[in-house]
Amino acid sequence: MEQRVDWMPVTKPDHKRRPVCTRIRLKIFPFFLRARDAANVFPSCIQVIFDCLYGQSTNAKLKNMAVQFVHHVCLNCADNKFTPVAPVLLSGMVKLIGEATDEAKLRNLAYVAVGKIVRRAPQLVKKDVALVQKFFDAMSKEDPETRLGVQESLSLMADAFKDIDPSCQSLMEALIMQNIEQEQPQSRLMSVQYARAVFSSDHIPSRYILLLACGDTKEDVRVEAMKALHIAQTKEKEIEKNSTKLPAPKLPKFHDMMKYISEKGSLRVKTQNKYVIGNYTLPFIPATYEEMILYLHMCLSQDSGQIPDMESLSTMQTQAPGIAKYIRDNLQGDNSIQTYFDFIKALLSAVSGSSAMYCLVELVAIAPEMASQIISQTDWMKNYMFSSKDDLKEFGSQMYAVVICQQSKDVIKDSMEELMKNLNHKGFEVQMGSVIGLGYLIGQYLNDRSHSCTMEVDGTSKIEDEIKSIITTCLQKFAAILLLPTESNVSLKMAACLALGEIGRNAPLLLPSGGGDDVEGEITKWSIVTSLLKILKSGSEPNKVKEKCVMCLGYLCVGEENFPHLQKVMEEIMDSVQPKQFELHMTTGEALVCAAQGRQSSAARDLWTESEEDYMNRVSVKKTKVEWYLESLLNKYLVSSNPHLRQAACIWLLALTKTCGPDPAVQSKLSQIQGAFMRLLSENDDITQDIASKGLGLVYEICTPEQKDSLVSELVDTLMTGKRAKHDFKGDTTVFEEGSLGKSPDGGSLSTYKELCAIANDLNQPDLIYKFMHLANHNAMWNSRKGAAFGFSTIASQAGEQLRPYLAQIVPRLYRYQFDPNPKIQQAMSSIWNALIQDNKDAVDKFISQILYDLNKNLTSTQWRIRESSCLAVNDLLRGRPLDDVVDQLPELWENCLRVRDDIKESVRNAADLACRSLSRASIKICDINYGKLGEKATRLVMPCLLKHSLQSSVSEVRAIGLSTMLKISKNAGPLLKPNIPVLVTALLEAVSGLEPQVLNYFSLQVSSNQKDLEKLDSARIAASRMSPMMETVNYLDSARIAASRMSPMMETVNYCVQYIDSDVLVELVPRLTDLIKSGIGIGTKAGCSSFVIQLVHHCPQDLTPHAGKLMSAFLAGLSDRNSSVRKTYASALGHLIKVAKDSSVEKLIIKLKSWYLDKEDEAARHACGLTLQSMCHQSQDIMKRHATQAVPLAFFAMHEKKPEIEDKSSKDNMSVWEEIWLEITPGTEAGIRLYLQEIMVLLQTSIDSQSWATKAQAADAMSTVAEKLKDKLGPPHLGNLLSTLLSGLQGRIWTGKETLIQAIDTVCCYCKENLSKETEGQPSIEKVVDSIMKESKKERLEYKLEALKCTGNILEEYSLDRFSDIWQIVQPDLSKAGNKNDDEDDIKPEMKQKKFNCYFEILGQSWPLTVTTQDEFGSKFSDLLLMSLLHNTWKIQVTILKSLFKFIDRYHIFQKDKILLHKAVVQGLTNRMLETMIPCLGNIKFTVIRHETLSTTELLINKVIDVDGILSSDMLSNVQDALSAMSGDSSPELQDKSHELLKQITVKISTME
Repeated sequence: MEQRVDWMPVTKPDHKRRPVCTRIRLKIFPFFLRARDAANVFPSCIQVIFDCLYGQSTNAKLKNMAVQFVHHVCLNCADNKFTPVAPVLLSGMVKLIGEATDEAKLRNLAYVAVGKIVRRAPQLVKKDVALVQKFFDAMSKEDPETRLGVQESLSLMADAFKDIDPSCQSLMEALIMQNIEQEQPQSRLMSVQYARAVFSSDHIPSRYILLLACGDTKEDVRVEAMKALHIAQTKEKEIEKNSTKLPAPKLPKFHDMMKYISEKGSLRVKTQNKYVIGNYTLPFIPATYEEMILYLHMCLSQDSGQIPDMESLSTMQTQAPGIAKYIRDNLQGDNSIQTYFDFIKALLSAVSGSSAMYCLVELVAIAPEMASQIISQTDWMKNYMFSSKDDLKEFGSQMYAVVICQQSKDVIKDSMEELMKNLNHKGFEVQMGSVIGLGYLIGQYLNDRSHSCTMEVDGTSKIEDEIKSIITTCLQKFAAILLLPTESNVSLKMAACLALGEIGRNAPLLLPSGGGDDVEGEITKWSIVTSLLKILKSGSEPNKVKEKCVMCLGYLCVGEENFPHLQKVMEEIMDSVQPKQFELHMTTGEALVCAAQGRQSSAARDLWTESEEDYMNRVSVKKTKVEWYLESLLNKYLVSSNPHLRQAACIWLLALTKTCGPDPAVQSKLSQIQGAFMRLLSENDDITQDIASKGLGLVYEICTPEQKDSLVSELVDTLMTGKRAKHDFKGDTTVFEEGSLGKSPDGGSLSTYKELCAIANDLNQPDLIYKFMHLANHNAMWNSRKGAAFGFSTIASQAGEQLRPYLAQIVPRLYRYQFDPNPKIQQAMSSIWNALIQDNKDAVDKFISQILYDLNKNLTSTQWRIRESSCLAVNDLLRGRPLDDVVDQLPELWENCLRVRDDIKESVRNAADLACRSLSRASIKICDINYGKLGEKATRLVMPCLLKHSLQSSVSEVRAIGLSTMLKISKNAGPLLKPNIPVLVTALLEAVSGLEPQVLNYFSLQVSSNQKDLEKLDSARIAASRMSPMMETVNYLDSARIAASRMSPMMETVNYCVQYIDSDVLVELVPRLTDLIKSGIGIGTKAGCSSFVIQLVHHCPQDLTPHAGKLMSAFLAGLSDRNSSVRKTYASALGHLIKVAKDSSVEKLIIKLKSWYLDKEDEAARHACGLTLQSMCHQSQDIMKRHATQAVPLAFFAMHEKKPEIEDKSSKDNMSVWEEIWLEITPGTEAGIRLYLQEIMVLLQTSIDSQSWATKAQAADAMSTVAEKLKDKLGPPHLGNLLSTLLSGLQGRIWTGKETLIQAIDTVCCYCKENLSKETEGQPSIEKVVDSIMKESKKERLEYKLEALKCTGNILEEYSLDRFSDIWQIVQPDLSKAGNKNDDEDDIKPEMKQKKFNCYFEILGQSWPLTVTTQDEFGSKFSDLLLMSLLHNTWKIQVTILKSLFKFIDRYHIFQKDKILLHKAVVQGLTNRMLETMIPCLGNIKFTVIRHETLSTTELLINKVIDVDGILSSDMLSNVQDALSAMSGDSSPELQDKSHELLKQITVKISTME
């Protein structure tokens, strides 16, 4: 890898890249296989392929992917890049096939890759078939799985050999000949495909190979071969139908093909491939043999100048006269016909076959010399006559008749007698074959003799009496068969009808005419007619019998020039109509035409040798029943009240018009015929309408130029006015067919024809209406054998040719009508379209501008079905087609489609939805920057239209499709969006909420409703509601909605547009945006606005500066939104905007926030202010520090907002916001207060005078914090101002939260003792403070009173002031009543009582002074109160009493060592009383705190008096000793140690006393 060629440039070390490992390759390769552009990166893609196949770091999976990448390259690579590397890829894949012997999957992929390479580069193999030969050989060697890959590869390569080099053609012939008989069916199938694809349709060896494959054991091989053989015939039919000028595919010449097959057969019969059946040896298997016979017939038919038609044997018979003429004129003396005859005879001698039998009969009938060769084989022919197959019976009988009639009269007579005897044979097949044989034999005999002599019934003819007698007897027997019961004689009756019809078609029946006075049992022409009519009218006879019967009646009138019962036959046939028998009506129409024409009918000719044209030229013109028949149809049957009869008459009239068009009787009544067909167009029956439309087309085709103008004007007038013919209704008139009311309540409709007429009139060519009608209705019934006889394909091709010059005007209307909601119109127009348009895609691309103009015009039609069809047509038109020529029409198309999307009819709305979706895809594709000026123009036209007509619509579906389209266009258009950004962005932001899932709106509404219900409760439950899970749910839901909106496609597009915004765009964008911020509805929209503004701040800060003030004003107004999530997003936007705003704007913003906070008591508004300042700190801390004098006092004040009694996460978050702001913009709490003390004090002094109690309380808390943090550092003048402010706030009545002022005074006095102790001007003295607090202590409100007492106690104790007398007066009355059962404070709750007494005892202890006079005055009273109350209160009060007792002992002057002796008696008595009272408390097992306080007080007392003799008696000490001994096992280690030390002292004292 390190070796380098000299000419290669030196790669710099920094540019070298090592290949990645195998694992990463496996991760990368799937992206290559999906990327089209990867196939065009050369030479890198080739390097990747071969490195993965033959490199060092590879594995089996990578190799498979590499070959798959070859497939990808073959599919997507450009021709100019693929052609040079194709040989390299081909050799690489062939090499891989040879080397990867153990990797079946890899070989499979490689085989397919070879096929795809050759398909893209056929020049690689055109001169060499070695590769194909190698792959054919691989078919027999590879395993079944790999064999499929070889097959696919060969199939892909087949088209590469279409123009194979002549030198390789023989090699290819030999190759496919060799493989056509291989064991593997895949080999045989590939041979068929190559024979079809490589060689032309007249290439004889390849056709022979295909013929061999027609007998293959595998169906897919057979089908493929037969398709290839008959493709020429199919293409010729299509060419004839479409009237194109392309050359028709050719078949091989009959002579050459016959010779080749014969030679191959003679060689093959000597090999093991021969087919042996019984005593016969055939060169080919029967299926192949019969297909060869048919193919030779096709070649013979083409040589005769006809288009081969092999759809059925009956259609093949129509070509027999042409073949006969060709043989007579061109193949006399040519042995190919003899070879063909022998070839067929050899097959039929061994096995039977209908197709082969027909071909043999045809040869015998048209070539008399062939009949002489099988005269001696009558027994062989009889085998076919008596076959169990009906078609073989008929063909055998026809051949037998032709052969016998070429012999002497004796032989004919004997043959007739033999067959007549067989009529009584026990075998049913023999009887039936004999009947048919006699019919054909007698008919052929009479036809042959009619050319040489005239036969008369009276016996004057020259026919021998014996033959005449035999014929008469046969006719009598046939008549008897007609009278047999139907159940077991259906086939025999059909045979008799066939025999009688064949005889009657060729000559008059040798029977008397008969009539109504016939003797019973006499067989006459009348009796036979009567029997046939009886069968025809019977309701129990099968239709197939009736069809044979009615044709027999028609043929009887053909063979006899003046048939005596002609009119009666026709009348009875027409009166025998039965409902819903279309096939029978078609057959009846044919029979009636035959009867009406008589001997002038083409049915009277020799069907094998004489064409219709030759016969009509030969026969003399005589009077017929055509005129009478036409009159009957027009005046009786077509105006009948029976709809079934009208349908039948319509079919009969169509047959008559088709067959007898040139007849003078028909020509003279063309106007009446057209009127009749016009009336039938309005029938309720679809078939009748279809037939009538075909009839109108025929009328126009057969009329003379002079007649056309009047017919056209009459037809157009009738269609445009929609007038129906007048019908006389009688009692038995059928108005509706059975079941029609349930299917089509509007009955018959002329809408299809009105539309056709409108098109013709628009073109100013009203005569084209006939051509349209030819093409419009093609019911499935015309595909039947009977329907095909009318030959409408030729009419359609002529009509299409005449309409083609008007395509530019016709195509737009036809295109739209193909999508009409009326199935009849849709089917009609599709038929016209398919007939006129050869290449659908090219035609639409050519006329797309005209089509779109027509659709635009009709999208808003007043008729709903036109609107619906236009929408469906738009949907189809825009799929996958370039719109370069119709860009200018897109805005109007969008406008109309969006308008129809809100149609009143649901089906139109659904169709419009499809149209809008297709239009959306097309617009997205063309509004792309990669389209250059076209994309710019499309974007300039489409975007304003969508913004105007979709997003402003009140219909949600219209807004949705418009928004979706704009989102996708935005991603493709790039800079082209710039002119539309102001409207687009605001529209998208507004749509963020509009397209939010409805379930979120519903859920949010329900949660909010529940929250509002909670907030309607009393004030005690408001706090609970705020802390409830419901509020938390609302916040979580809103946060989720905002997060989802930010990830929505709308916001992605908005963010994408930011990069194209500049100062010019902002001029128009900002006013729209501010309006949306102020008036926007929905959380998503509001959050999107803030997110968008933040993006603008980052993208274009300088351009945004002039507009920042407007945006800040809009967001500031939105801070009062009731939704907390919206407030957060607006606050965040404001925080970012101050980066680009002027300092004055920022200062105004902070002042406004400060004003809001102080003036509004709404917690949400205050929280929003905090969020805004927090965001400002996060985003622009330096700017905030510049405005700290405004922000810091507010933050400090807001930090002290009173917390709810029940805290939760939301309240903690609220408090943390302000604390975070304080910490962000100050160096620390104490330093911050000192730094901004002046501003803080101003704000606090203002706030304390607020009318809001909460604000007063909050200001007091803040003042308390100032004193607590600064302590002695808080001096004049701020200390005096602060204390004066607090004292002034105490004035007036009590309000909620006034306790905070008391608490603040307490804090200030306690923390600022040093400065307060000094007398300073303007600073209140401590005495004044105590007086004020004492005044508040006398208020009636208990909670407030207790708070004032606590404050008083703390100050008195801190400053050692003597106000015990005043305190005693306040608390003593309540304490004295504590033990009174008649206490009048029963309305106070027990908890509050306990709190009150606790406070009272505590303040007494705190206020116990050091003044001797006061102690002397209240010492006894106070001690008595404490001792009396100790054992009669709760444990909490007991603890407070013990603490106060401790202070009493500690401060009482009589317990001082120098004064105990002076007051020994008092001290002794007081000490004993105290110890007696406290000893029980030492044994309080339940409360440790009581034992602790009692022990501390006892220790103090004993330590005070233990050194003075006579104070403690031995008994008292013993009691104390016992109590302390019991505490030695206390659970508290501290009490154990303390009691142990005291016990030692007492023990020592007791010992000294003893």
